[in-house]
Amino acid sequence: MTGRALRPVERMRAEVAEISDDRLDRRVPVPGSRDEVHRLALTMNEVLARLETSRERQQRFVSDASHELRSPLASIRQTAEVSQAHPGALPEGELAEAVLEEGLRMQRIVEQMLVLTRADERGVRPREEVDLDDLVLGQARRVAREGLRVDTRGVGPARVVGDTAALTQVVRNLADNAARHAASRLAVGLVEQQGGAVLFVDDDGAGVPPAERERVFERFVRLDESRSRDAGGSGLGLAIVREIVRAHGGEAHVEDSPLGGARFVVRLPRGAA
Repeated sequence: MTGRALRPVERMRAEVAEISDDRLDRRVPVPGSRDEVHRLALTMNEVLARLETSRERQQRFVSDASHELRSPLASIRQTAEVSQAHPGALPEGELAEAVLEEGLRMQRIVEQMLVLTRADERGVRPREEVDLDDLVLGQARRVAREGLRVDTRGVGPARVVGDTAALTQVVRNLADNAARHAASRLAVGLVEQQGGAVLFVDDDGAGVPPAERERVFERFVRLDESRSRDAGGSGLGLAIVREIVRAHGGEAHVEDSPLGGARFVVRLPRGAA
């Protein structure tokens, strides 16, 4: 009777022993009995599914990162080869400008990849009281420029417990994203609400179609490839926003803006996640 009861466990053990890192799609057999062994098999399959998802996500991240870095490297190499093969063909200083511009682009990509990697490895550790209104007003002043009106009248006092550097990155990325897509107006708002804080960032640009409102938070996603590349977007900014906000126990989403474009909303709890 003991041997018969343990046969499903032995079958699960044998299946797990055959699973390798390139065969994470395999699952252990689930016995028909509704007992502890049945629940064990379900739990093991759930773990295997999470491992498979994590591996696919990592592979996609590496593939996207490699593709993203190839473009500036190719641009630098092409400019250098032209300069070498045809001395004097390029205006003076153009090679240095090309190398500097593409080098800065690569630096931004690598820095944002490091932020995501750290978030994946250990998350964000809330440490201190953060005055969100100071961060929001500072970033609003930073993105202000000629031809872009930045409205901060909706910013009120709000404090949360969190990582100051990480939350600064959230506000910075949202402000940069709005400034990049705004036609002429950008508005930010911050209110204390339901035991936490709610941040709004609005622009009067083209907006985000409803079908794409979850996809924009995925890594290396750009809805307008040419415009984002020309403006320096890497497709990682909004992914970083969501990862950091979730690490603080909050949530981020996008909806229609009263200005006619997109409104990005971030909700953060008052206390540590």
